[in-house]
This record gives sequence, structure tokens and C-alpha cells, in this order.
Amino acid sequence: MTREEDRLRRHLLATSADLDEEALLRLALQHIVIALGGLGGLAHLAQLREDGGFLRLMAATGLPAAVVERWEHLQFVDDSAPERAALHKETAWAWNWPSTSTPAHEGWERPPAGWSTVGAFSVPLLIEDRLVGTISTLLRGEPSSERQEYAAELALVIGRRLAQVQAECASRPQVWGPDHGSEQRRRALATVQVGTWEWHKATGVKLDDVGEDLVSLAGLTPRTWDHWPETWLARIHPDDRTAVLEEIKRAVDTRETCTLEYRVLDGNGQVHWIEQRGQLIYAENGVVERAYGTLADVTLRRGKLEWLTTLQELHPDPVFAMSTDNRVAWGNMVMRNQGAARGVTIVGAVPWEVDETLAGLGLQEMLARARAAGGTAITQELQILREPETGAMVAYSARAAQVGDYVTVMLEDITERKRAEEIERARSRELWRTLRPKALPRLVAVTVAARHVTSRAEIGGTWYDAIQLSGGRVMLVSGSVTGDGLSAAITMGQLRATVAELTALDYPLAELMARLGESGVVTSALAGGLQAQLLLALYDATTGCLSLVSAEHPPPVLAAPALSAKSPDLQIGPGLGASPLAYEITQVDVPDGSLLALSTTGFIGRQTDSGSAYYEATRLLERASTFDSESSLEEMCDALAELTKDESREGDVAVLLSRLTRVPQEHMAAWDLPWHPKSASGARRKVSAQVCEWDREDLAFTAELVVSELVGNVIRHTDHGPLRLRLLRLERDLVIEVYDGSQSMPRMQPIRLMEESGRGLMMIGEMAAAVNGSWGARYIQDGKCIWVRLRGEENESAGSKPDFPCNSILDETHADGRVVRDRSEEML
Repeated sequence: MTREEDRLRRHLLATSADLDEEALLRLALQHIVIALGGLGGLAHLAQLREDGGFLRLMAATGLPAAVVERWEHLQFVDDSAPERAALHKETAWAWNWPSTSTPAHEGWERPPAGWSTVGAFSVPLLIEDRLVGTISTLLRGEPSSERQEYAAELALVIGRRLAQVQAECASRPQVWGPDHGSEQRRRALATVQVGTWEWHKATGVKLDDVGEDLVSLAGLTPRTWDHWPETWLARIHPDDRTAVLEEIKRAVDTRETCTLEYRVLDGNGQVHWIEQRGQLIYAENGVVERAYGTLADVTLRRGKLEWLTTLQELHPDPVFAMSTDNRVAWGNMVMRNQGAARGVTIVGAVPWEVDETLAGLGLQEMLARARAAGGTAITQELQILREPETGAMVAYSARAAQVGDYVTVMLEDITERKRAEEIERARSRELWRTLRPKALPRLVAVTVAARHVTSRAEIGGTWYDAIQLSGGRVMLVSGSVTGDGLSAAITMGQLRATVAELTALDYPLAELMARLGESGVVTSALAGGLQAQLLLALYDATTGCLSLVSAEHPPPVLAAPALSAKSPDLQIGPGLGASPLAYEITQVDVPDGSLLALSTTGFIGRQTDSGSAYYEATRLLERASTFDSESSLEEMCDALAELTKDESREGDVAVLLSRLTRVPQEHMAAWDLPWHPKSASGARRKVSAQVCEWDREDLAFTAELVVSELVGNVIRHTDHGPLRLRLLRLERDLVIEVYDGSQSMPRMQPIRLMEESGRGLMMIGEMAAAVNGSWGARYIQDGKCIWVRLRGEENESAGSKPDFPCNSILDETHADGRVVRDRSEEML
């Protein structure tokens, strides 16, 4: 070689234009091989890593494939000439061939036949002391020092020119040095098994080490992989090849990122899934001249997706995906079969347009909510009429969630569950109806009307009651149990029975509330998370006194004739069982004919056109208090119930309206008796005269016996007075009441057969029972009251009257003509 030829080569490499990195390397390789007189040449690019790195063959000239394959992948070890040149960044000569093989080939122990006497001379390619790669020449002997120096000079020229090409192509990704990606990025890609690739129309496809490993998934080896796109395309599954070409064409036409996911076949015919992404680079004339991107094995992920798709396809309930235009993009087998059974094709159509049974179910609203929820599942129940002739319904629970551009909907068949719930609901309603109050009883001097307003839950824990007590007294009850519908209803029934039972025992109001709070029903309710509210209104028709006590229950509204309606100043106590403190009792004197309205909501429900429900209720009661007919009371109760209606309220409402009148004065008689045994005879005469005056001679004899026994027992068994007798005529009933100052209650004790004493209460009970009556006792503020209620036939004919005078029922005539009056005095 002449000096002029060497100068020309240096000048050509230094001034070459319009060459990219690949073309420049190929040109430099050819000149160095010629300058050294070699058999062929190899150009490697360096891939640097923390553990040293490796050399990847980029170009070769003048060498057969069997030789080139030995030099494709070289590690940074002090073995062959390219490895030494890269490791030490200086020229190197070595007879050694690579002792380590590429990952795709398991090593040869010696060079191919005929090449055992050939060595390699390598020069490093550097850019500012940064290793880019190596250029090697295969020779039959080591070149002279002068040729080695010249090769080193050419390498410096090539390094400077590569730096210039790098600057000119800074906007394009470089695949030949550390700037192809930082070391951190390269490690990250290798960790997730994502390879990088670059395509140039002149040089074909270049892959990094991860990408080179992935070519085996397509059945390619270093011998058969020639780095041309056509070779790779031929390994794509035939069913996916057309779609891949169409996506590439679309990306070229739209200049968008190309995203592909397709199947390839390995050497055994096994299918693997590849995800390929790429960005196209265009020349000034608009022709694609370069592309780069990533390559990844997604077989495992696609396998999971296919398994999931198969699972959804065979799911026993309908599953489908809705596109943005509300069309069914995909539906599983159950959904398709259901549509076919009804003669419609659901997939590809808007469901509620092709199947009228799906219209009006709120599917559009559910899809809109799912799209707005951003991946959060939306649940809604649907009831679809499947058989119009029979009215058979199919119920589904729909779950919808946004997944990408689609809304996935899964329908769970809950028909059997809804039927079971309906049966259970019917049983619950029947149980609730049995627990609710039936027709209210006929009361003394009190007329009542009641309404129960159900809620959306249909079953609730509110109730009302009216209980007739002795002495013309009436207990009006309004209560509620808050909590779960059926549990509240059951507790309501138990509490209602407990209130009625304890009220019949005639406890004072304060003690009655205390006993209710300590009852097992209330204790169990509180333990179960239920709360009980109660309002008791005790009205005495003989005095007009109304006693009120509230356990967290709203106050009633009271309207007296010609007066304004208002709520009494009632002290609201805690719920039943919530506090051991005594409840405050409020007493109000009620004018005759007043209206008392009790409601579990206290008329504080919805607003009306005229204002609040409370204001409207007071106006209604004021207007109705001037009427006394029972029909007007029923109409007023309907109006009050209407005021309590509130669509947003969960619980039910009870309304109890009562007109409170008085027992006429002429139907009451009372006497204060002296504390003396003779009071029995005086009481007997007074009762006999009053009974005859009331035209109740049918009860005269019994009344005299009862009052004689009651007064006699009081004087015998108590220590002090006062002693008071009251007689009441309450419709058909005659009530005898004896008051004294003792707190000791009478009780019936067992007696022996031959004993004459101790039979008073038994005799009173027998006499009361004989006329359909009853007896009892109750505490009062300063003592007790023993009462007996007698019931007989009113206005009897004269022939049925007793044949003895009303005032001498207990007189007895002896044989000697002496009349002994009032034998009770002898017993005392």
C-alpha cells in the first residue's frame, strides 16, 4: 500500500457525507481490511453494563457464515482480539478465537476447518475515550507495526466521524453506544424482559440482547435470523398476519405510534404472544426511513386473559361489554342464547332497542353512572318480564364497571332469592298484621279513632292502643320501636303486650314506666340495637285530669272547645330503659269535649302548602273540637294521618285521635264515711238508695253485699282513714270504690273447709263473676282504692225485679218477730 492510498482512505472516511452510523461502519470496515490485507472483517458494537458488557456483531465482510457465527456475541474478557481491544481500549492481536459461544449456540472448541491458522487484529472505536465498538480484521499473521499504527489512525478518524454523525442525528435514537439508553434504563428493560429494536431500510432490524433472546420464540436462530422484517413477518401466526400488516399501514398513514399484539410460532409449533410497539421516523420526502421501539413476550399475560375470557364465556350468568355508543361489543354464551330464545341478536345492537323488555329498567342510567365512577363497580337490581302471558319475572343483580373504553356488565340471576325474599316478606307482613292493634275497644266517656301509615319498608314498629281501666279511667298509648323492620315489628308486639299487661295491674304512671324500662322486652331490644319510645296518656273521665309521661316520644296536641290547640308543656324523658331516673309526670285539666291527638312523629313531618304539619294539625283540631259526632272524628283522623306522610321517611307512623268527655255528675255519687263498724250499714243503705234511683234494681242485692263486705274489711284490717265510698254508673256497669289511707293491698288467701272467716274476697269475686263483673285494687296518692265492677241488664221489666224492698235486702226476721237489721254489724 502506498502512502497516497493511505492518505486517500483517511480523507474519504473523514469527509464522507450522508452516511448514518451503520453505513459509516461498513465503509470503515472495508477500508481497514484492504489496508491490512486481511481475509475479512468484523464490526462490533459495545453494550456496556456494570459487570463489564459485551460486543454484538453489527457488520461483516468477506467471511463465510460459519466463521461469522463464532464472532456474533463476545464477552469483555482477555481472550480474543476484539475482547482485548474493548477491555483495554488499545489495538490487539491474538490467534485465539472466541472460547465462549453465543447464547443460541453451545460452543465450538476450535475454529472451523481451514481457519485454524487465522488470527485477528482489532482496533477500538472511541469517542472521547468512550468505547463505542471495535473493528477487527482476520489475518494469517500479525500485521506490521506500521500497518497497526495506520489502522489505529483510521480508528481515530472513524471515532471523530461517528461523533459528528451522532450530533447530526441527535433527534433519532442511537443503538450503538451507551446513549441508546442509560444503563439504568437498560437494566430496567432487561428486568421486565422488554427488548429494544431499530429498523433502517438499508440495514434491516437491529435488536439488543433481550430482543435477540426473543427471536427464538419465533423459531429463529442466529443462523436463520437475517435481521430483515420479511423473515420475522413470516413467523407471525397466519391468522394474525393480515391484522399486523393493516396496523402497520394505519400507523404509516396516520403517523401514530404502532402498537401490535400478535402470535408467533416457535420451532415446535408452539404459540407465543409478542407485544411490539414502534415509532416511525420519516424523511423529508415523507417516506419512512427508520423505526424504533420495544419488543416483549406477553404469552403469560395473554394466557391469563384467554383463561379469563373462557371463564366468562362459560359463566352461568350473562356477561357482556358495552361500547361508548351503548352497543353490546361482546356477550358470553348465556347472553347470546337468551337473545336467540327471544328472537333477537343482542351483540352489536343497543339492548333496549332490540328487546323491549329491557326498556325502562334504568340500564342507560346505570351505564352512565359506571362511566362516571372511574372503574368503581355500580350495582343495580333489574326485574325483567320474561313471559307476558303469565307475568313471570326474572330478577338480576347487575354489576357494571368501566374497563378501558368499555363498560363490563355482569348479571347475577337472583330470581330464586327474590322469590324467597318475597315469601319471607309476606310472612313478615302477616306476622306484623297479627301483632298490630286490632279494633279499638269501646271506652267510657272517650271516643277514639286511629290510623297507621306504612312506609316504604311496609313493616315497622309503631303502634297505638287504648285500654279501659277501673273507675272510668282510660290509658291512651302511642309507641314505636326503631330498627330493622321485622325485628322492630316483633319487639313492638312484645312491648305492646307488656304495656297492656302492666297497665291492667293499675300501677301509678311513674312506677309503670320504671317497670317497663326494666322489663325483659326492653332489655333485649336495647341489646339488639333497637330503641323504644313511648307516650302514655292516662285520662280520668270522672275528674277530667289528664296525666302524661313520655319516653323520648313527641308530645301530643290538645285542643279544647273555643281554645287554641297546643302541645302540653311535657317533660320528654329518655327512651325506655336508657336511664334509671324516674320520669316526670305532667298533669293537665282537660275541658269536656277536648280532642287529644297522639302521633309517633309529633306532626313534624313534611311541609304543607299552608306551612308546617304541626301548624296544620293544630288548625284541624281547633276546627274539629266544635263537633262531637263520631264521623267527624274519623274524618279528622284521616286528615291528621295525611299530614304525617313523608316519602323520605323510612319508618311507619301511628296516629291516635280521641275525644275526651266526662262522666255526668248525676252518674257519680260519693260519701265520706266515719271510721266505725256502723259505717257498713250506712254504706249499704246509701248504695241501695242510689242504685234504685239509677233504676238498676237488678244489681241492688249484689251491690249491698259487696259494699258491706268491702267497708267491713277496711275497718277490720286497716288502722286509719279516711274512709270514702264512691259509686259510678258507667253505661251498663256499676262500679263500687272504697278508699282508705292504707298502702296494704288485699289478697286472697287459702282457707280451710270449716273456717267461716277469710272468705270476703272470695265471696266478692264470686258475686262479681256472677254478673260478668270483676274486682281489683289500685294505689292512690294517699292510700289505696278497692273497686268492684258489676254488670247487669239495664231497664229490666217490673216482673223481673226482686220481691223485697230495695232498702231491706239484708234484713232478717226471726220467729219471735224481732227484726235484726244489718248482720254485718254483728260480725264486726
